[in-house]
Amino acid sequence: MAKDKPENQSDLDDEKVVDNNIEEHFSVSTVIDNFLHRVLDIEDCAKEFISTARKNYRDNAKRLNSELTEYQNILDIEEDPDKRLIGVRKIRKCVREIDRHIKSAPMEVLEKSLFISLFAAFDKYIGDLIAVLYNKNPELYKNINREMPLSEILSYESIDAIREVILDKEIETIRRKGYMDQFSELEKKFSIKLTKFDNWPEFIERTQRRNLFTHCDGIVSKQYLDVCKSVGFNFEREPEIGDQLKIGSKYFFGSCYLITEVAVMLGQTLWRKTTPKDIKECDQNLNLLIFDFLHMEAWGKAISLSKFALNLPDISNDQMERMFSVNYAIALKAINKGNAAKNVLDKKDWSATSYDFRLAYSVLCEDYEVAGKLMNKVGKEGELISEIAYHDWPLFREFRDRVEFFENYESVYGYKYSLKLSSIAEEKKAEVSESQDI
Repeated sequence: MAKDKPENQSDLDDEKVVDNNIEEHFSVSTVIDNFLHRVLDIEDCAKEFISTARKNYRDNAKRLNSELTEYQNILDIEEDPDKRLIGVRKIRKCVREIDRHIKSAPMEVLEKSLFISLFAAFDKYIGDLIAVLYNKNPELYKNINREMPLSEILSYESIDAIREVILDKEIETIRRKGYMDQFSELEKKFSIKLTKFDNWPEFIERTQRRNLFTHCDGIVSKQYLDVCKSVGFNFEREPEIGDQLKIGSKYFFGSCYLITEVAVMLGQTLWRKTTPKDIKECDQNLNLLIFDFLHMEAWGKAISLSKFALNLPDISNDQMERMFSVNYAIALKAINKGNAAKNVLDKKDWSATSYDFRLAYSVLCEDYEVAGKLMNKVGKEGELISEIAYHDWPLFREFRDRVEFFENYESVYGYKYSLKLSSIAEEKKAEVSESQDI
């Protein structure tokens, strides 16, 4: 479930540009959203281009094999010296191409490059996040201990200019540290624990593997093993020094999932710590992120962030906490964990809540007869649910296939669901047509 977005809040479909020197009007939510866009871009590139590279590699192998066979046949049956000479040249060229083909590894190169890019995006995110937090709360500058010669101070026109330079240097210093040291430094600066989450060892292992691929093509070092063991990472099969690590699809997309989780938890935790008055905005941002992942059917990400949300020490109000619960239940039900979804919901009493929440509860518990009746009680516009919600919200993903839904939708709005759906489709077609003219 999601409420209308505040003016400064974007979802994952909005695009913004944020530099290291973040202006005050940029929000933490913008920084988080921009980073998540980069992760999604990297995932999209991996899905499209690695598979394309694999197909091209296989097609090239077939082509070379076919051509080599053809040229060999020329030598076997052709008596004309000129044609035999051409055949010999073709075979030599084909053999050289085969040697190059065998030694090429386009899929691995793309995979490693995108894996490294994932952490390059995270490095930028860390800097952007620190910058926007300091700009939101200038009191944080007091925890920067950095010397500056008087001659350099006098060269600036204002205190704000000095602050900007000092913050840039502070961010660059943090970025140059290893990830464990980065988090340790942030813990000291903001007086909060940031590494007490279940996947911390997995995150550190991936950061160390990133270092291996960046500097030594994935060759295992003693430092890699020592760091991984120091955080309690459990290897399925512990590699030996000198082994060459791989990535693979499962590990790559698992890393995208994990870095998304870490980035959102880090951003949300520091935002809540440094600007407690923004708790409502923090909750709205987190809820919209979860809602967007539900739309994408990224159930694992939605579940991870929902669990984080419900374990927060403070949530702005009961309505927001219930929205976190509903979204968590939606994701669980989508992966066939209906009982777990109901357990999440039954931690609260829904009988005295708005018709909107009671409708959500009925839908998730598959009490479709009651859900249909509640649609009529919600009416054309509820506290949270409007007509577009019935077309768009993941909550109604399965309910939209039920006769109870169609009958009660028509009862509420006076026309069939399919008629409105066709109208929405026409609007989208017009939008697509307009985009082609850009």
